[in-house]
Amino acid sequence: MKTLVTILLMLVTSQTNSQEKKIALSDFELINNSSWEGTLTYIDYQTGKPTQVETTMQIKIEEDAIITNLQYTYEPNKNVVDKIHIRKNGTFFGKQKVVKKTIFQDGSMEMVTTYKGKDDGKKATMFLTYKISRENYTVVKEVLYNNTKQRMIRNTYVYQRI
Repeated sequence: MKTLVTILLMLVTSQTNSQEKKIALSDFELINNSSWEGTLTYIDYQTGKPTQVETTMQIKIEEDAIITNLQYTYEPNKNVVDKIHIRKNGTFFGKQKVVKKTIFQDGSMEMVTTYKGKDDGKKATMFLTYKISRENYTVVKEVLYNNTKQRMIRNTYVYQRI
C-alpha cells in the first residue's frame, strides 16, 4: 500500500511540476493595457555600487505577443520597445526558458526564467524572477558566472500601476 501511495504522489508531483513550467498569454491578461511607474536599480559595472533610475512602462497584448514600452525618465535615448512571444508550447518567454511558474489565489503570478549569455564580458547564466500582480510588477535579474556557485543581483525593476 505504501508503494502505491508513493507512486501516486510521485505522479502527481511530476504532473504539477511540468504544468508549472509552461506559460500562456492568458497568464498576462491581468496586466494587459496597463501603465506603470517605478525604478530600475542596477549594479554599476565600474563602481560596483547600486544606481537607481526612474522609469515608466506600458504593457499590452497584441495578437500573439506581449509588447512592453519602457521609458527611462532622465535617459530617453535608452527607451526600448520589446515584443515578447511565448514560444515552444509555453516553455519559453521570448528567448528565456521558463523554469517555474506559480499562480496564486489572488491571480498574481511568479515566473522564473533563465538564459545563457555574457555579463560584464564573462560567460554566465542569467535568472529572471517576474512577480506580477494587478498593482505591482517586479523583475529581478540574477547572474551566475560560469565556474561560480553564488548568484549576484544585477538589476531590479520595481513598478506600481498608475
